[in-house]
Formats: sequence, C-alpha cells, structure tokens
Amino acid sequence: MEARVSGVPEDEESGLLPRQSAAAAAGRRPSSSSAFPRRAPPPAVWATVDGPLGMPLEDAEGHARRFFLWGFACLPFLWAINFCYFWPVLRSPAASSPPAFASIRPYVVRSVIGFTIFAAVLLTWATTFIVGGERLFGPAWNDLVMYNVADKLGLTGFMG
Repeated sequence: MEARVSGVPEDEESGLLPRQSAAAAAGRRPSSSSAFPRRAPPPAVWATVDGPLGMPLEDAEGHARRFFLWGFACLPFLWAINFCYFWPVLRSPAASSPPAFASIRPYVVRSVIGFTIFAAVLLTWATTFIVGGERLFGPAWNDLVMYNVADKLGLTGFMG
C-alpha cells in the first residue's frame, strides 16, 4: 500500500492530473538550465473531425475514396458524411495544408460538389411538387399523387 502525500490531491498522486514543479507551485518561474529555450511541439495534424480519436492518416485516403465512390450508388448522403467527417481537410487552405492532405482533398472536394448537385436537384424536385401541384400538372396530378394511387389499388379500405 502506498503512503499518501499530505497536501497533494489523490487524483494528482495517482497520475490523473499533471504534477506541478515546486517552482511553479510557489508562483515562481523555473530558471532555464540550458542555453536553448524550449519550444512547444508543433500541433498534431488530424484529417478527421474527431482528432486523435479518429483514424490515422494512412487509412484516411481509403475511407474518403470509398465514401465518395459509394455516393454514386444512390447513396449521396455518404458525400455529406464524407465532407463533414473530413472537415479539417476541406477547411485548411490547399497551399498551406499538410502534404498528407493532398491525397484526401480531391475526394472531399468532389463529395462537396456531388452533394451540392444532389441537394439542388432534390430541392428543385420537391419544390416543383409542393408549389406546383395540381395547377402545374393539371389532370395528370391525380395519377401522380400517392394517396390517389393507394385509393385506386384498394390499399386504404382498412383505415376507414
């Protein structure tokens, strides 16, 4: 059994919290023993929105490619998932982005373009039917509306 250190919280003692140096605890700045100043390490680069919990850069290109290609198989919402998941790749400027993003970026950009076209077509189609309705389609409207088709096929008899 380990002995408890007086004045140190249990979490810090167990290693869950970082320990402070004696100089930092006393409010002083620790003196530099070396001639070179310490620099912070460069920030880690992550291709996905979930950062270190996400996939490594080696796997990212394969996943971005699969999402993009499966979007053509009548699953265009995979394009939306692709560009949302790889948002850091899309957000970083092409000129200053890390070299690892260069292989992922074309799939993400194409996914944005594909989803934008799909959304525009879907919105146009829905707006045509919602706004136009019977005035736009005339007598053919009765053949197009789903509840009329259900009546014709006798699928609404159990509801009444």
